[in-house]
Amino acid sequence: MISNNKSITLLLLILTVGFFLRIVGLNWDQDQHLHPDERFMTMVTDKIVWPGSLMEYFNTRTSTANPHNIGFPFFVYGTFPLFLIKAISQVFNQDNYIYITLIGRFISAVMDSFNILLIYLIISRLTKRIVPSILGAFIYATSVLPIQLSHYFATDTHLVFFQVLTFYFLLKRKPVLAGLAFGLALSSKITAVFLLPLILITLIYQHLKHKNLKSFVISGILILLFSGFTFRVFQPYLFDGVFSLNQLVINNWKQLKAFDDPTGWFPPAVQWIKSIPVIFPLENIFYWGLGPILSLLALYSIVKSILNFKKEPILMFISLWIIGIFLYQSFSFAKPMRYFYPLYPLVSVISGVALYDLILKSKHKLTIGIFCVLNLIWPFSFISIYLQPHTRVQATYWIYNNIPENSIISCEYWDDCLPLGGGLGYRFIELDLYKQADTEAKMTDIYKRLSRIDYLVLSSNRLYGSIMTVPEMYPNTTKFYNDLFAGNLGFVKVSEFTSRPTFPVPGLRLCLAPMFINYGKVAHKDQQCTSTGISFVDDYADESLTVYDHPKVIIFKKITSVL
Repeated sequence: MISNNKSITLLLLILTVGFFLRIVGLNWDQDQHLHPDERFMTMVTDKIVWPGSLMEYFNTRTSTANPHNIGFPFFVYGTFPLFLIKAISQVFNQDNYIYITLIGRFISAVMDSFNILLIYLIISRLTKRIVPSILGAFIYATSVLPIQLSHYFATDTHLVFFQVLTFYFLLKRKPVLAGLAFGLALSSKITAVFLLPLILITLIYQHLKHKNLKSFVISGILILLFSGFTFRVFQPYLFDGVFSLNQLVINNWKQLKAFDDPTGWFPPAVQWIKSIPVIFPLENIFYWGLGPILSLLALYSIVKSILNFKKEPILMFISLWIIGIFLYQSFSFAKPMRYFYPLYPLVSVISGVALYDLILKSKHKLTIGIFCVLNLIWPFSFISIYLQPHTRVQATYWIYNNIPENSIISCEYWDDCLPLGGGLGYRFIELDLYKQADTEAKMTDIYKRLSRIDYLVLSSNRLYGSIMTVPEMYPNTTKFYNDLFAGNLGFVKVSEFTSRPTFPVPGLRLCLAPMFINYGKVAHKDQQCTSTGISFVDDYADESLTVYDHPKVIIFKKITSVL
C-alpha cells in the first residue's frame, strides 16, 4: 500500500521525468525548420492577422484568420492550434517565424505532459487504487512516440490531449466540460470523430449502471450542443454562413484523401504501397512507438480486459475501441505512426491496471523495479538524438568545410537540399527520381545530370527507402540505387551522418537492427556504427520516425565519369 504523500511524490517525479523527456532538445533542428508539416503550420500562423471584430472573424470569405484568405489555398488542419499559438506568441511578443515554432513545440510538450496526469486520474477513478494509477502514468510518460511528437508543433498533441480530457470528463459525468473538450479536439483535427463510439458507449454504460434515462438523454444533448458550439467557434472556416459547409475546405479534404491511393502518385505515399495491414503498424509500434516491453504488456492488457469484462466493463470498452481504431488505421492505405498516437493514452490506462494485477500475482516486490528500469532504456535512448546537432546540420558544416566552392551538388526532388541555408557558393542539380514514369528516357536524363555532378547527397533515406520497396513500379530507379551503393556509378561514399537512439554504455559500441529489414535495406551492408553505447538502428523504421528529427545523411563523391 502506498500512502497519499508517497503517491503524490511518485506522481510528481513521473510528471517531472515525462516533461523532461518531452522538452529536452526543444530546438532540435537549430532553427532550420526541418519538419515540413511544422514548417507549413508556422508559416500559416505567422501570416494570421486577427480580424477587427467578431463579425469579421466569422466571415469565412474575408477573415484574415482564414488560411485560404492569406495565401494558403490548401489547408486541411484544425485551426484551434494555430489560433492558440498565435495568441501565446503575441502575448510574449515573439510573433515571428523562429519563435512561433519553438512556442508551438513547447505547448505540445506541455499538453502531452498533462496527458500523464489525466491517465493517473482516469485510472484512479476506474479502480480507486493508487498503484495502477502510478503505473499507467509511468507507462505513458516513457512511451517513445508521444515523446517524439511532443517535440513538434503540429495538431496531433492538441488532438490527443483534448480527446483524453473528453474521456476524463465523461467518467466524471461532466457533460458540459466533456462537450467543450471534444469540440476543441475536433477543432484541432477532424479525426477526433473517431472518439464518438467510445463517447456513446460510455454514456450508455453509465445509463445502464445508474438506470437514469433522463440523465443519459440530457448528457448526450449537452455534449452535442457544447461540442458543436466550441467547434463552430474555433474551426469557423469549415462553414460558409451559419451552417453551410465551406466547399473549399471540403475540396481540400477530398484532395488529401485522393493521395491515399496505391494506384495514384504522391511521393510520400510510395512507402505504403506494399505495407501489410496490421503487420506494418505492429512492427513500428513494437520496435519504436512503445518498444518491446510496453508492446507485449499492451497486447496482454487488451486480451485480459476483454476476458475479464465483468470485473470492469469500461476497460473492455476501451480495449474494443483501441482494436477498432487500430484495425481501421491499419487497413487504410496511409499508415504513418502518428495516426496511431491517439491510442497510446488509453493503452496506458489498461496497461497500468493489467501490470498491477501481474505484480500482485508475482508476489515479488522487485518485479516493478525491474520493469521500470528496463522500460527506461527505450525513452532515454531515444532522447539521445536531441542531445546532439541535427544530422543535416552536421552534414552542412561538413560540406562547407570539405567541398570546394563552385562544386555541383545533387538534390533529390521532394527532399531537403544540403547544405542548409541556401548553399551559397555551390551549384545544384535536382534529380527527379520519384518521377512515376520510370522509363529509359527518365534514366537517360538522370545519368546526363549525374555526369555534371561532383557530389551526390542523400539528405535522408526517404527516396531510396520507399522507391526500392516497389521495384516493379520503379525498376530502373531501383537499379540506379543498387548501382550507387555498390560503387558502380563512379561515386564513392565519403561521409555519413546518423543520429540513432543510443543508450550510453562506456567502452561498448554495438548497433542493434530489427529483423526483416525492407525499407532502405540497400544501405544496410555498409552501415556505420559510430556512437558509444548500444544504438538501436531505426534507419529502416516508418519514414516519419526518422526523416524529420534524425535522418541518415549520406554524401558521395565522384571519382570517375558515369557510364
